[in-house]
Amino acid sequence: MYQFIGLKGAAMNKLGPRKFHQTQYSVGENSQHFLIHQQDDLFIAHEHLFQNATPTRFYHHSADTFVFVIKGELYLSQIPEEYSHRNDEDNQTILKAHQGIWLAAQSMNKVTLLSPAVELCIVRLNPNHAIDSSDDFKKVSSGNVASLVGRNRIQVWPLWQGKTGQISLELYPPHYKETLYYEKSSTQYILPLKGHALITKDKKTAEVCPTSGKVIPQKEPRAMINPTNESIVLFSIITSKPNNGRVLLLKRASH
Repeated sequence: MYQFIGLKGAAMNKLGPRKFHQTQYSVGENSQHFLIHQQDDLFIAHEHLFQNATPTRFYHHSADTFVFVIKGELYLSQIPEEYSHRNDEDNQTILKAHQGIWLAAQSMNKVTLLSPAVELCIVRLNPNHAIDSSDDFKKVSSGNVASLVGRNRIQVWPLWQGKTGQISLELYPPHYKETLYYEKSSTQYILPLKGHALITKDKKTAEVCPTSGKVIPQKEPRAMINPTNESIVLFSIITSKPNNGRVLLLKRASH
């Protein structure tokens, strides 16, 4: 039997306001940028944008950047290079909740909010590895990516997978539990999108994943639990190749 920490009855089925204790700065009155994690292999930030304060925002990064919409809706347009062969319609798209897109390094991009508030997750993997041209400005979601059967038969939508990592959506069925495991050389970030994810690392206590997400370092034991009657959905990022370095802990981990 697990002892659940941070779990309050009926609140299980709804995500409350996201709490942040990380570095943050303003990007226009109430709009905020929150730094979640910054290492050589993984950068994660959240942005909370409000239409009345930041109706538009420009993005111009030195490395390939994945933008994922947590909440809200936006119009994204990419200012083409002088000698670009793209048509105008290929340089613009609408992103809704739980959709993402790669923005190539040095590209100039303009976001226009279409809803009163938008929450974004900004992701950069190893800056020395460039994405394929076919992935640039390609919108991905569970609606246009085929799902796969993941570990312990969870449902996974691989939004992107490459040498430097994998970005995916994961669905955990009701009453799900799994064996403790760790990643030998990969860092993982998980963000709850629907329901509350419970994480245990000792088979005794299980903590609710923060609404701002959780970074799990390499070699740290973890197992996901869903004790509710409804499925939960997570946004997951893992560096390097996840299937090659996973180690099951069939006995109690000693740390």
